[in-house]
Amino acid sequence: MCSSFERLLIKENEQGRREGKIEGKIEGKIEGKIEGKIEGKAEAVIEFLEEIGEPSDALRKQIMEQKDVKVLSSWLKTAAKSESIAEFEESVGLVQLQ
Repeated sequence: MCSSFERLLIKENEQGRREGKIEGKIEGKIEGKIEGKIEGKAEAVIEFLEEIGEPSDALRKQIMEQKDVKVLSSWLKTAAKSESIAEFEESVGLVQLQ
């Protein structure tokens, strides 16, 4: 037979688990949204570049591996203003090694 104190501890433990699950779900959704936003910006950079040329596989990889949304936002603006892939690469410091 459980004492009142033991029942209280069990109840608090169960409540803590429920709260932990809720927090985990919220954190997962936030992380997913952030990852989606990052991926979307990277894809947009590539789309702008495709309008002015053919980005190399190495450049595509560098863009898709970038995880800083501020950097990607800057690259997106630069890609929209660039007249060539080379101009973009030089402007953002992604000069390709030959």
